[in-house]
Amino acid sequence: MPKLAIFLLLAVVLAACRSGQADGPVQVDIISLDHAPIRPAVQEALAVAAEYGDQVAAQSYNFDTPEGTTFAEAHDLAEHTPMAIFVNGEMEFQVDGRTIKFYSFPQGAGTGMVAEGGWTMDDLRAVLDQATN
Repeated sequence: MPKLAIFLLLAVVLAACRSGQADGPVQVDIISLDHAPIRPAVQEALAVAAEYGDQVAAQSYNFDTPEGTTFAEAHDLAEHTPMAIFVNGEMEFQVDGRTIKFYSFPQGAGTGMVAEGGWTMDDLRAVLDQATN
C-alpha cells in the first residue's frame, strides 16, 4: 500500500509540474503547387513562420514530389489545391470568432482561374500567436 501511495503522489506532482504547452516548436507545414502565381504566397507564409524564431518550425512541400504526395495523401488533399497550411497538423482555426481555413490562395492573391481563400497572413500570425503563447 505505501508504494501505491508514493506512486500516486509522484504522479500528481509530475502532472502539476507539466506546462500547458507541448514540448518543442509549433510545426507549420505548407504544401503547394510549384507554380509561379503561388510561390510568393508560400514565401510570405514561410517568412511569417520565421518571425517566431525557434518557437516555430516550418516545412514546405511540393505536391509534385514523392514527399509532397505522401503529405497530401496523409492530409486528405486530393484535388487541385494551390496551397494549404497546417499548424500542428490542423488547417482550420477559430480567430476572433471567425473560422479560418488555410486553404487556397490568401485573400487578395487569387488568380482568374483559382479563387482566393478566406484567410490572410495576419490570420496566420494570429494562429501562431495563439500556438506560441
